[in-house]
Amino acid sequence: MPAPTAAPGPALDGWAPWARTADGGPLRWDPCTPVEVVLRPTGAPAGAAADLRAALALLAAASGLDLRLIGTTDEAPTTDRSLVVRDGSGWRWAPVLVAWSEPGGDGPPLGPHDRGLAVPVAVRDGDRHALVTGQVVLNAARTDLRPGFGDRADSWGAVLVHELGHVLGLAHVTDTTQMMSAAPGRGPIELGAGDRAGLARIGAGAGCLDVPDPARGRDAARG
Repeated sequence: MPAPTAAPGPALDGWAPWARTADGGPLRWDPCTPVEVVLRPTGAPAGAAADLRAALALLAAASGLDLRLIGTTDEAPTTDRSLVVRDGSGWRWAPVLVAWSEPGGDGPPLGPHDRGLAVPVAVRDGDRHALVTGQVVLNAARTDLRPGFGDRADSWGAVLVHELGHVLGLAHVTDTTQMMSAAPGRGPIELGAGDRAGLARIGAGAGCLDVPDPARGRDAARG
């Protein structure tokens, strides 16, 4: 059931999709279901929760997606994280995990100079294909980065916006005026025209999706 994401397509109007579905459209989340996020506070810098809320609010305003920080967790990032969790109402897709980690650990391959990395996860069941969960892993060793949204060159706010943009379905672009640029550059932390165009294309305006049943993914794991 888990489907590997395809290579990013070419930039369109200043943005690029993380991957495409069989009909050529951008792979995206179901905008009619909240995207739930949990924060692992272990190793996180001061103000991490506030920065995460601000990043989610910025992306939600541009996309129309309902991005919710639902709480904290002690779950560590891993390469074989379960796609689903079970509660009193049954199986559901695991929330997006945001965590700080040291390079060289057991989680996704975070390099010593990386600010962070994103692991968007999609599933496919017949014609139903959607992003359903993911991880954002930030480099706890990057003590040169500051809390807040002061400048995109040296702030955790910029890193969170960028990596969460990947989880929502956006790929890197070469235009350094965009938050999804592979190089952070300098300047205010604000979405560029390409960022906004991409978020609109994968957001609420694209309509609801028929997402695969999470009960089908209870035995699956995705790195």
